[in-house]
Amino acid sequence: MPTNNKIMKSIFDWFRRRFKKWYQPDPMMQKLLQSLAMTEEHEISCDDVYAVLDQFAEAVMRGENVLLFMPLVRQHLDMCPDCRAEYEALLDMLQPSFYVGA
Repeated sequence: MPTNNKIMKSIFDWFRRRFKKWYQPDPMMQKLLQSLAMTEEHEISCDDVYAVLDQFAEAVMRGENVLLFMPLVRQHLDMCPDCRAEYEALLDMLQPSFYVGA
């Protein structure tokens, strides 16, 4: 299976051949292409992530290696800004300093 860098290179090569010159896609197109290159064969939905997000955040807080038991959740959080924001808010609430001011 090709790596993400190889996929990106092949996409940019396609643009170069298509336009017969070195073509650099605009930033939005680059972001789309990078997101496309980061996709995996098996992915989970936002609903699946929300179902286990609390367990994932607690495991991170305990210092466990979450990549061993929830790699698809980590990959989804890297790709989805909405789920990542929810995860970061949950981590903030799990911090002991969150409760000091209460």
